[in-house]
Amino acid sequence: MYAPPPWLIALGAIITAIAVAGALYAWAWSRDRRRIAIATAAAVVAFLVWRAALIIANGANLDVDYPVLLGLSFEDIGSGVMAFLFVALALGLGLDRLEPAHRVITSAGLAGAAAILVDRFV
Repeated sequence: MYAPPPWLIALGAIITAIAVAGALYAWAWSRDRRRIAIATAAAVVAFLVWRAALIIANGANLDVDYPVLLGLSFEDIGSGVMAFLFVALALGLGLDRLEPAHRVITSAGLAGAAAILVDRFV
């Protein structure tokens, strides 16, 4: 049964927020405080929604590390995909709807990569 302790889920959400904010701050275009706040909030919501889906579906089989793919599991990749999706939607439909798509997608990609790295090591 997939049932991580609540403190571990909370810790993962906090570290995801920090990692996403740091990744977006590293790219000059995305340094706007509102953009970082929206993307961070979207990534944390994505992290929590993904965890809820894994718990409801008993996703223990998704937490098996695959050595050929840098030791990532489907759980880790799912965290990144959900973060990418939520950040792309939040920025693309909200704050940055008038910006070029490549900037929004790059920001979402950075958030997704940060979420994968956090989930890989937490």
